[in-house]
Amino acid sequence: MTKSQIEFPTKVDLEEKISEWAHDLRSPFNHLLGFTKMVLNGQSGPLTDLQKEDLTIAYSSALRAMSQVNNLIEIARLQRGEKDVSQTSVELQSFLDETIAQWQKNHPGIEMPIATLLMAKTLIVELDRQQTGWILSGFFSYLAAYSDGTGNLTLELSEETNVMVFTLRQSGITKRGFDEMTMEMFAHICRAYIELQGGEIRQSELDETEAIVQFTLPK
Repeated sequence: MTKSQIEFPTKVDLEEKISEWAHDLRSPFNHLLGFTKMVLNGQSGPLTDLQKEDLTIAYSSALRAMSQVNNLIEIARLQRGEKDVSQTSVELQSFLDETIAQWQKNHPGIEMPIATLLMAKTLIVELDRQQTGWILSGFFSYLAAYSDGTGNLTLELSEETNVMVFTLRQSGITKRGFDEMTMEMFAHICRAYIELQGGEIRQSELDETEAIVQFTLPK
């Protein structure tokens, strides 16, 4: 009988495998989310109120875990330098409206209004749509975690000579628990994308009444 050698991955191999393994994790989560949603929609028969409540909790937990898997994939790609900047001309107000609408759609349980304040309503800028959308969505989620849902979010944009200044502000702070791991992932990815585009985080702080994140991106 021919014996073959068991191969143990080196550190370099392991770094290359992380993203691949994370991708493989998506498949069972997609199945779990799909079938749970189908049952919740009554496609497998009627449910009692208690069954709906239990399945809703299971669905929300699977959705959160799937989000964390996606974050791990993103972090692995950033660590390996696989992310590039792809800038296009963007009408800023329309882009912000689309980003906010998508974030609210993906977070139906967070009923918080988001106000935008722009110095020029028809401002055309050069930016990476995908990365900038991720940054804003990540910070919306980050700041919303410090609220009980009764406050509001404000996004204010101003211009300096070579940069745009984004100031995100959350009012109505309460001492509520949040998922620390998810928060750290959001913070890491957002910072990496900002720096990748040549920007910087200028301010990140909170007190008993509000939380603020301010960052810049080149025009």
